[in-house]
Amino acid sequence: MKIIRLFRCLSRDQAANSVSIMIALAAIVFLHLESSPTPAGADIARRITKKQTHVIAAARYASRGQAGGAEGSASGEGEEFALDDLSGKIRLLERGIEFLEKVPHYTAVFVKQELVNGELLDEQEMEMKVRHQPFSVYLKWSTGEVGREVLYVDGMNDGRITAHGGGWKARLPTVSLEPNGSMAMAESRHPITKAGLYSLAQMMVEIHREDLEKQNYSRFEKLPDEEFDGRPCHVYLIEYRDRQACEHYRKSITYIDKGWSLPVYTKNYGWLDGQVPANPDEYDSATLLEYYSFANIKFRSNLVALDFDHNNSEYGFKRQ
Repeated sequence: MKIIRLFRCLSRDQAANSVSIMIALAAIVFLHLESSPTPAGADIARRITKKQTHVIAAARYASRGQAGGAEGSASGEGEEFALDDLSGKIRLLERGIEFLEKVPHYTAVFVKQELVNGELLDEQEMEMKVRHQPFSVYLKWSTGEVGREVLYVDGMNDGRITAHGGGWKARLPTVSLEPNGSMAMAESRHPITKAGLYSLAQMMVEIHREDLEKQNYSRFEKLPDEEFDGRPCHVYLIEYRDRQACEHYRKSITYIDKGWSLPVYTKNYGWLDGQVPANPDEYDSATLLEYYSFANIKFRSNLVALDFDHNNSEYGFKRQ
């Protein structure tokens, strides 16, 4: 009714223009919903962006309003808070969590590199599908052991992961693994039950609340804005005083997407025993603990129950 009254107040030319705009917008939405998602890992190029003392290696996709640019945002209208302190970063992350609580599922290209059992593993890239209720994760590797698939659905398969290897291992039977067991954690610092943007944002909030309480950091800075995957981001740096103040982390760099308030890129660094390199880049390279990024995120992913079913004919899970 408000729209009808608004049109009555417009001149004939203004009304015509408004109708044209609405038709165009409706057509764009229809085409977006009818188009199928871009397969993860398809046509990927690497972009290296240097910023002060850190290097970003990110999957680059053509900027075409994809990655969910028109799929909602976490901007809280009427809410204002400082962005240049740790409290502001926490509030941004909380806003992102609130946004995700309204999102049933999404797809992304997930990249990770982690230090596991004292060894820095190779970077791994995979197709990711996430459903929040019941919590479900599907992963398919596009680098390293290409073709490896992992599926976890809360409350199914006795709480176990369904998995099979890639390459020649894909011919072997599917296995069921405990999420926190040694085999499932052989290449991971965190279990699959903690996978995805929601858990990452929650973990950051918990850590930073403790940081505020203990005042255990020596430096917190909002760096100049950067782009990641073609989208503008807030960039935050935090450094901790010493190992006594923060046992695991020495330094952390995080990119928070401005539209979604979500941590789409983060690198965390630890402490080094022995002599510390004078060059900051060398120090970071020697102490990388974990790197995670989420690119080509699509919240209008139209996922269905079959996307989280090991019987999906598009998946390679084989029965024993």
